[in-house]
This record gives sequence, C-alpha cells and structure tokens, in this order.
Amino acid sequence: MTLRHIISYLIFTLIFNSGTNGQENLLNSDSLSTLYVGVKESPPFLFKKNTDQIEGISAWLWEQVAAELDQPYEIRELTLSEMLDQLEAGTLDIAINPLTVTSDRIERIEFTQPFFVSSSAVATRSSSGLESALAFVKKFFSTNFLKAIFVLFIVIFIFGFIAWLFERKANPEEFPDGWQGMWEGIWWSAVTMTTVGYGDKSPRSLGGRIVALVWMFTAIIIISGLTASIASSLTVNQLSGDIESLKELRQHDVGSVEASASLQFLEDNYVPARPYNNVQAGLDALQAGDIEAFVYDEPILKYEILSGNRTELQVLPYRFNTQYYSYGLPKGSTLPDRINPVMLSILESSRWQAILSEYDLKEE
Repeated sequence: MTLRHIISYLIFTLIFNSGTNGQENLLNSDSLSTLYVGVKESPPFLFKKNTDQIEGISAWLWEQVAAELDQPYEIRELTLSEMLDQLEAGTLDIAINPLTVTSDRIERIEFTQPFFVSSSAVATRSSSGLESALAFVKKFFSTNFLKAIFVLFIVIFIFGFIAWLFERKANPEEFPDGWQGMWEGIWWSAVTMTTVGYGDKSPRSLGGRIVALVWMFTAIIIISGLTASIASSLTVNQLSGDIESLKELRQHDVGSVEASASLQFLEDNYVPARPYNNVQAGLDALQAGDIEAFVYDEPILKYEILSGNRTELQVLPYRFNTQYYSYGLPKGSTLPDRINPVMLSILESSRWQAILSEYDLKEE
C-alpha cells in the first residue's frame, strides 16, 4: 500500500467516525437535552400556591408526560405575549399553558393534541336588591316584550272577530251586531285564551264552535310559549343584568386579557375591550367599577372568583366561543410526535377525570 493510499484511508476513517459520532450526539441531544418550558399563571391550570412550585391541571399533565418520556426540562415564567413570541422565534421549546387554538396562532406556532374544551364567559358585578328589582321592571317595558304583547292582542282580536261573525246571527243575545258585538267577541276570545271560563259567552253555531275549538288549542300553545319565554327572560335578566348577548356587550365597558383568544374574539365581533395583563387585574378593575364586564375563559373566571372570595362578582349563565386548550410549540418541532401518544393515553385514563374533579371541572 502506497503512502498516498494510507493517507487517504486515514482521512476517510476520521471523516466517517466524526460523522457517526455527530449523528449519535445529535440523537442524544434530541432525546436528553433540557427543554425550556414556558408558563404563565392561569389558575386552576397553572398557579403557585405556597411555594415557587408550579401546580395545577396543566402542570400535572405535563409532569406525567415528562416522566413517561424521561424528559428533563426547565421552567420559564413569561407573559402570554412573551410566550407566543418566543415560541414563534424558536427560543422556547414548549408552553404548557392552556393555549386556545386559533387560526391566527396556528400560523405562528404548532399545537399538541387538545387536552380540554372550554368556552368564553362574562363576569359582572352582582346586582343589588334594588338593581335587580329595577331590571325586573325594566324588562316589562323592553321592545321585544311589548312586541309580543301587541301580537297577542292581534291574535285575540282575530279569533274574537271570527267568532262574532258566526254568532251574531245564531246568538244575537250574547254577540249582537255592531261594535258592541265585536267587543263581546274579543272579550270571549280573551277569556277563552286565559282559561278563566266565566261562562257568560259561549258559541252556539257550528262555525262558532269550530272556531272555539281551534282557538282553545291554539291558545294553550301560545300561553305556554309566552309564559316560558317571559319566565326565561326575566330569570336571565335577574341573573345577568341587561347583558345577554355579544350585541349588548358593545353597550358596556368590557375588559379581557391581552393577547388572549377571548380578546381576539371580541375584536373580531366588534366589541371594544380594554386589555389587562392578567385575570386578576381585570377582575380588580371590574370590582373597582372601571369596567362593567370582563370576558375570559369560563373555568379560569369561575376559579378566580371562587378562590379569591370575590362574592360581589358573578359569571353569567351563558357561554360562547368554544375553545380547545393545547400546549404550544415552535413551527417544525418534532415534540408533538413524542408527546401526543403519551398525552392521549393520560387523557383517556381515570387519573385525568380525577384531577378535573379535584378542581371541580368537567369537560364539555
């Protein structure tokens, strides 16, 4: 073997060994390197209790996943904006906050398998006794209520008029000609609808009795529907003041958490909202009267109000904007392939239902 062959062999051996070692180091790096994990307090999913240790539903789930994968990690506390920016830049490996999956965020970052389904809700100050009474009375003078009463009177008039047309010849004593007879028909229609049953007026002709029969069943349906509608409307009014829809939210001073999916949803629906750094700051502003409503994720709102003993605040009894909570990762990350199978296994276990019950939560 010539000197040139020996030198060529040594160079090839060095290159091959260095390439193999590099691949082994890269593989080891992928599987054993410490992950940078972003967190931001979002009780009951992430919070600090008596120590600096992060606790909560999302923290518990991540601990189970990391233990199963034997994956070391390092916690970084960030704001929501910082968390999303660092994920997009690739300087953060994963964020274990309950991040809502939105179209805007999907363009910036990757997501794992969703682990919880929630909705947005509205928190307001609880009404005093006087405020509830005024709101109750105000409901009777609302446009929708007055429209319903007007339509009801029209229906009563129509059936009363038809009954009078049949009865004015067959029963002129009770349904005479002229305006007086028409009034008697309307009176009979109203009495029949309300099932009072005075018995002072009763159809005697075949046509009049057919009209009466139709009106009896129609009236039952109308009264049942009207009663249920009024009861539901007044009950919601007592519970939630005069905020019952996103349209009505536009008439109030509203707040939400900055960079959150709830704030983005409000903006997309043309509801002006003040951004706050966190839920606590927003609820403080609500208590102080700086805003009239605070919109955010329902389980987080309920937990904050209950754990903070904010008895003067309430969460309204309607929900909107369904949200899927997931962990966030940088674009192109290979972590979802490792995390998702383990996460799904945990979510299907009784342990997951137990941890949700511990925080008085249930999935939609």
